[in-house]
Amino acid sequence: MSKKITLVDQIYLNIKEDIGNKVLFPGQKINVKELSRKYEVSDTPVKQALNRLISDHMVISVPNKGMSVRHVSIEELDEIFDMRLMMDLYFMKDILSTFSYNKILQEQMRKNIEEHSAFLQTITEDDPQKSSTYYSFDSSFHELYLTGSGNQKVIETFRNLNPFMYSSYAYMQQSQIRNIECVEEHQAIFDAILKQDPQELKAAIETHLLNSQKTMHLIFKVNQIL
Repeated sequence: MSKKITLVDQIYLNIKEDIGNKVLFPGQKINVKELSRKYEVSDTPVKQALNRLISDHMVISVPNKGMSVRHVSIEELDEIFDMRLMMDLYFMKDILSTFSYNKILQEQMRKNIEEHSAFLQTITEDDPQKSSTYYSFDSSFHELYLTGSGNQKVIETFRNLNPFMYSSYAYMQQSQIRNIECVEEHQAIFDAILKQDPQELKAAIETHLLNSQKTMHLIFKVNQIL
């Protein structure tokens, strides 16, 4: 039985969509009253939703200055990619070992790739849920991979790092072609895991993260020109 979505959950998702779809842009001040009017709710669920986004590192709160959408620089994104590559490769041996016998993790990763691919085949460019749904599939895949490490702290670190990517917009501005390539790269990672081939897995991880990093660099450069 699925968990019922509360009003706060819905407002949280709405604000997150606004961030991903550039309705709320990096550095923009957040006005609780304006959001309350927009979503036709009281201030309380908006404040609660914003507190969750602060915990997600997508919104920042500064004393005497209020709240704003987090601004992420290309330098920060590079540091995040460095961290992610380090974690993915460092725990690779443990991850291969876990996936060799854990059929539940195997099936969850397989299902993630299949559903992500199916989603990209049916989505339209103007779909209001495109950003958060893509983000959810992508994050879930990498979290499943790190779950194989058996290290809860590394999973928590990933969860703390990834929202920075979302709030940068660059994560959500990549082309549909690149979105499809990402799923194909996820498949390559999964195939290497099933083969229990560490060299192939290392190459697949490095290719995926490097391609994503290059894409974001290009997006950042274009945004600066515009």
